[in-house]
Amino acid sequence: MSPLTGVQHVDWLAVAPVVAPLAALLAVLLVDAAAPGFARLRHVHDAIAILGLVAAGAAVVRLAADDADTATACVPGGGLEVAACSFAVSALTLTLQAVVIGAAVVCLLLTLDGPGARDRAPHHVLLLAAVTGATALPAARDLATLVVAFETATLPAIALVALRRDPQGAQGAVTFLFTALASLGLLLLGAALILAATGSAHLDRISAALGDPSLPPRVRAVAVVGVLLAVGGVAFKLSAVPFHLWTPDTYAGAPLPVAAFLASVSKAAGTAAVVVLLTIGVLPLAGTWAPIMGLLAAVTFTVGNLVALRERVAVRLLAWSTIAQAGWVILPLAGAEPGGPAQARAAAAGAVGYLVAYTAATLAVFAVVVVFARHHPAGEEHAVQAYRGLARREPVAAAILAFGLACLAGLPPGIVGLVAKVVAVRPVVDLATWPLALAAAANVVLGLVYYLRWAALLFMPSAGPVPTWRVRTAEGVALGAAGAACVALSVWPQLVAGVVPGALR
Repeated sequence: MSPLTGVQHVDWLAVAPVVAPLAALLAVLLVDAAAPGFARLRHVHDAIAILGLVAAGAAVVRLAADDADTATACVPGGGLEVAACSFAVSALTLTLQAVVIGAAVVCLLLTLDGPGARDRAPHHVLLLAAVTGATALPAARDLATLVVAFETATLPAIALVALRRDPQGAQGAVTFLFTALASLGLLLLGAALILAATGSAHLDRISAALGDPSLPPRVRAVAVVGVLLAVGGVAFKLSAVPFHLWTPDTYAGAPLPVAAFLASVSKAAGTAAVVVLLTIGVLPLAGTWAPIMGLLAAVTFTVGNLVALRERVAVRLLAWSTIAQAGWVILPLAGAEPGGPAQARAAAAGAVGYLVAYTAATLAVFAVVVVFARHHPAGEEHAVQAYRGLARREPVAAAILAFGLACLAGLPPGIVGLVAKVVAVRPVVDLATWPLALAAAANVVLGLVYYLRWAALLFMPSAGPVPTWRVRTAEGVALGAAGAACVALSVWPQLVAGVVPGALR
C-alpha cells in the first residue's frame, strides 16, 4: 500500500490472466462501436477474442515458470490480525486458470463456424466477461472479490444462453436467471454471516478467527450456517443435487457451444469458488462441512447417473452426465475432515485433478456433438441413436467421441478417467469413510452403462442416413485440441495425480 495515497499496490503480472480477457472485451466493443454491423470485421472480432485468451494463457505460463507464490492487493497485519491479501497466485490458482482458459478457447472455436457466428460481438463480449470472472475466482482471497468474481462468471453466461433467440433459448435463459438470483442470494447471505462471525472479509483472517479455541460456540454456529449457505449458493453453479434443476433445460435451450461452455468453464469457476472458500477460508470448520460435502457428492452422482440412464437426447444426456460428474468433483472435499493443511492439500488436489480430467473429456464429447448437430436434420435435439454407424462415415470424429466417453467412464484407453476417479476417492478412503467409497464405486458401474451404450452405437450398422461433413478450420482445431488433451492426460496421468503440488495459500 502506498504511504502517500493509501492505494493498495497491484502486481500487474499476477492479475494479467484476468486483465487480458477484459482488455480483449473492451477491444471488441471498440471495434464494434467504430463499425457496427460491418460483416467483414467478424474476423477481427474473432482474432481479438482469441488473442485475449492466448495472452491470458501466456501470463499463466509465465507465472508458473516463476515457481513462486505471489500476492497483491494486500493489507498489513497489526496486533492480533495477520497480514492478508485479496488476490493470490499459487499452484492451485494457476491450474484452475489454465483449465478455464483452455476450455474457453475450445468453446470459442466451436462457435465460429456455427449459428453463433451471426452474433460475433455480443457473443465474444459475453464470453470474455465470463472468462474474466472465472479466472479471478481461483485467486480470490477475500469474500468481496469471491462474490464479485463469481457473479461476473455467471451473469454473462445467462445472456450467452439467450443468444439462441428462440422460445427454447428464452426458457433456458430465464431458468438460468432465476437460478443465478437464488444462488447470489444464498452466497451473499452466507458471506454476510461469515463476516459477522469473524469480523473480517479476508480468507486468511477468517481462517485464523475460526481456528481460535476461545471463539464462542454461538459465534461459531453463526459461521457454520454462513458456510452452509455460501456452499449452497456455489452448488447451483456446480449443478450439485438438489441445486441442479436448471441444468437440463438450460443446456437444451442454449446453443451447443454455450452448453459446452457451461459444462467446462462454469464448472471450473464453481469448483474454484468452493475449493478456495472451504480449504482456505473456513478449513477449521471442516469437521462440520466435510460430511455434508460427502453427502452432497453421493446424492449428486447417484441422481445424475440414474436419470442419465433414461435419457435419449444427446444434449440432455450430457447435461445429466455433468451433474453426475459434479459429484465426483466435490467428493474429495469430504476427506478434509481432520482439518489440517495436509488434508486440505489432498482434498483440493483431488477436486482439481478430477476437474482437469473431466473438462478435457467433456470438451472432446461436446466438440463432436456440436459438429454432428450442424449436419443432422434434428439439429441440437438429435438423439443418441443418431450416432449409430458414425465410425464408418466419420472415423476421426467417432474416435474422439469414443475416447472422450471412455475417459468419462474411467475405462481404457481413457486411463485419465480411471486415475482421476482414484484420485477423487482416495481422500475418502484415507478417512475410512467406507459407505461413501462404496457409493462412489457403485456409481462407476452406473456411469459405465450409458457411456458404453453410446460408444457401442458408433460401431453398429446404421439404421438410416448418417451425417457426413467436411471439417472446417476452427472445428478441426477444437476437435484436435480436445482429443489431444484426452490422449496426453491418458499417456501422462501423473499430471492429474499431482496437479496441485504447492501449498495452499
